Amino acid sequence: MKMRVWVMLWLCFTGIPSWTFAQTPTKKPPPTVEVQTVTRAKVMNSLTAIATVRASESVVLKPEVAGRVTAIKFQEGQTVKQGQLLIQLDDDLLNAELETAQASLDLAQAEYRRYQALIKEQQISALDYERKKAELSQAKAAVSLVQAKLRQKQIRAPFTGLLGIRSVAMGDVVQANQSLVRLSALSPLKLDIKVPETQAKSIYVGQSLTVSIDAVTGLTLNAQVQAIEPALDSTTRALIVRALTRQGDNRVKEGMTARASFVLNQRDDIVIPEQALVAQRGKFVVYTVKNNIATAVPVVVGSRQVGKVAIQSGLQEGDAIVVSGQNKLSKPEMPINAVMVQGAL
Repeated sequence: MKMRVWVMLWLCFTGIPSWTFAQTPTKKPPPTVEVQTVTRAKVMNSLTAIATVRASESVVLKPEVAGRVTAIKFQEGQTVKQGQLLIQLDDDLLNAELETAQASLDLAQAEYRRYQALIKEQQISALDYERKKAELSQAKAAVSLVQAKLRQKQIRAPFTGLLGIRSVAMGDVVQANQSLVRLSALSPLKLDIKVPETQAKSIYVGQSLTVSIDAVTGLTLNAQVQAIEPALDSTTRALIVRALTRQGDNRVKEGMTARASFVLNQRDDIVIPEQALVAQRGKFVVYTVKNNIATAVPVVVGSRQVGKVAIQSGLQEGDAIVVSGQNKLSKPEMPINAVMVQGAL
């Protein structure tokens, strides 16, 4: 009894009416979300694979024979033309041999001309004539042999390309098959692409693709499939595809990593903003809206592009879906206050 009196007195002094304690709680309004209508759009089914940049031609120049370097006729990093002399090995002895062989050839030719006149006058036998003819052929072969040995003393560019850093100096005695310098032709460029075996059937010779180089930001090259390995790589189980691009760039180096993008096909699909997807227990759902009721609908996701995703099943064209405010939806089905927005897909 005393407690009730004290409460009444406290209410009188504070000015709070007693009926507020009996007031029913206010009902929470439904959450406001943004809603958009589902549409169809052209969706490109693409494949991106890792590639390695290759030179169209690349070789480490090596001598066929041993010898001392007597001349280096290039600068490191220089572009050289096919057939250009790069390194000369000592050839003094061979030049002397060539002079001897050439003198023998001159003598054999003179004697052969004399024998030609004698055979016409029937002053020598046919056997002597054929023997002299054979001696001339031997003399010519001896000259050709020495000339071939002289060519082995010259290291020439087998194709037009860019030289690297040499590993030889003037006066060095090099051995046969010793590495001297690398020569690479970087135009056109080749790309070795590893395509997953699940996508191997979608790749064909002549197919167009685009290539981006990881180390060169903003560079995109157009390429075309040139050749396909007949079997998968036994280690990676990937299909090795070689593409060719005739576009060059001085920033691109052999061995760089690239990304090759193929457009496999183009389909007319249901497309929604990627932000409309909600991940739940390893799957995706989208909240559809009907009569201001949001309902979580499981969907099967197809190919993705920047900011949008194709839906293979679960939605129909014209459906209204929640594109913003899904975090306010705590139940699979609940009332909402829908605000319609226009999306640009």
